[in-house]
Amino acid sequence: MCWRCQKWSNSDAGDVLKQYNVPDWPFIATYLISEASFMKSSRWSNYISALPRQPYSLLYWTQSELDRYLEASQIRQRAVERINNVIGTYNDLRLRIFSRHPDLFPEEIFNIETFNWSFGILFSRLVRLPSMDGRVALVPWADMLNHNCEVETFLDYDKSSQGIVFTTDRAYLPGEQVFISYGRKSNGELLLSYGFVPKEGTNPSDSVEVSLALKKSDKCYKEKVEALKKHGLSASESFPVQVTGWPLELMAFAYLVVSPPSMSRQFEEMAAAASNKATSKKDIKYPEIEEDALQFILDSCESSISKYSKFLQASGEMDLDVTNPKQLNRRVFLKQLAVDLCTNIEEKIEGHKEWRIEGSEFI
Repeated sequence: MCWRCQKWSNSDAGDVLKQYNVPDWPFIATYLISEASFMKSSRWSNYISALPRQPYSLLYWTQSELDRYLEASQIRQRAVERINNVIGTYNDLRLRIFSRHPDLFPEEIFNIETFNWSFGILFSRLVRLPSMDGRVALVPWADMLNHNCEVETFLDYDKSSQGIVFTTDRAYLPGEQVFISYGRKSNGELLLSYGFVPKEGTNPSDSVEVSLALKKSDKCYKEKVEALKKHGLSASESFPVQVTGWPLELMAFAYLVVSPPSMSRQFEEMAAAASNKATSKKDIKYPEIEEDALQFILDSCESSISKYSKFLQASGEMDLDVTNPKQLNRRVFLKQLAVDLCTNIEEKIEGHKEWRIEGSEFI
């Protein structure tokens, strides 16, 4: 469904946004707020009334909650960036458009609270349709299907029927819940957009970012930084680690970190491999420094684990004593999400430490 082509209950407001060439996401967010304000007179009233009033989105986490519950997770920074992006988008619309057309976009309807709501809906429900060149769309009712990590079924546009369809990848019994996939996302990404963390060990697409950095005490620090810059990398980079292994790029970066001055001619090759811009996707190997590279990775894993371990140890002592029962339930819920996320990540990194010592494959 192309929301840019949908009829607005307030047609003048839609025309103004089109004149300003507002991008898809803020356009749909504003459309959703506008239609919600018309309540039953909107053609989408039944759908909008079924939407949650406060989506389980990190947009609704306060700064103190992000600092407290996601202090050990790299998702925290992405959540902060997303919150700031939504605020920035709203401020841009308010200054460029809303303030110039207050009769069409009154502040009591179009404000940061309603934009948090509409963007929370979009982050958790908007889908990209591969058959329509990745166009984004809200698909009423179908967007209420739940995610299952083991399902490979996606929503897409079908040209023959001119509708949004999906075909199940398994048989379902009458009355059994039907699932779709929200995409191959890590637990952190699912928490960021959808507000939930899958049960431990159920997400084969889960990954954790491990940070590696050049040592400033390195005699060849300047030369290595220059080699990395040539390929769009910095002195500090993060790489995804999955259940199946870690990428060739991570190992290449580790080689570069531990390589001695005598291997300066290979710095360029290592940096290229670390950026995934090497001429061939071959597994570069330097047997003379492989043990040092693996030890460096293990040390980096240890550093990452310590953050999650400290959080998990402290989580049992978190003060949840609040007088408001609704607020208590919220804090218990947020704490459990954070504990689930950190437990999955800690076990994944710990597993890779043991796994790499015994030897395995790269992905």
